[in-house]
Amino acid sequence: MMIEKPINTCSKKSCNNCEIYFKITCHFKILQLLRFYAIASPSFILGGIGLYNYSLISFVIWFLIIGLFFLFIGIRVLCTHCPHYSESSYFLRCWVNYGLPKLWNYRPWPMSILEKIILISGFSIIWSYPVIFMLFEKKWVLLIGYIFFVFLFLILLRKLYCKKCINLSCPMNDVDCIIKEEFLKNNPLINNP
Repeated sequence: MMIEKPINTCSKKSCNNCEIYFKITCHFKILQLLRFYAIASPSFILGGIGLYNYSLISFVIWFLIIGLFFLFIGIRVLCTHCPHYSESSYFLRCWVNYGLPKLWNYRPWPMSILEKIILISGFSIIWSYPVIFMLFEKKWVLLIGYIFFVFLFLILLRKLYCKKCINLSCPMNDVDCIIKEEFLKNNPLINNP
């Protein structure tokens, strides 16, 4: 079933007969969110177990870093550039941050180099932090499992999400160039090279 109303940035009157409708993900679907949580959760669970085994303080610090990054910093540097952020709702409706409040204005231009550095640094800190403590504790099986699930998450993220994501500004975006051109043609309000 086709969705009748295109996203805010789209110049088309309807999604019916859109050439790229199935090639790029313009509209939120609950199954995307559930699948994202299913592929992201194992790394967070194993990382949390490793940190909690080391100390409650290390676990709480990681939890606070994750919250600060994903609830504020990541949304500011990444999500505000996404067409989903331009929608009329006061809350995000996307496959990662569904339901979080929009605290800033939509910014239809590409991410700056500094924003990309902040984003990649945040991801690096979040996923490398548990490794340090697992190494200290010599929890080799847990560490191997954790690293496996982090890499599996990144591979599945690229394969299932980044190849169809409308946030063309993200450094992980992997939408095919032809689809990207068509999407930008349909969405002239997005200022993206």
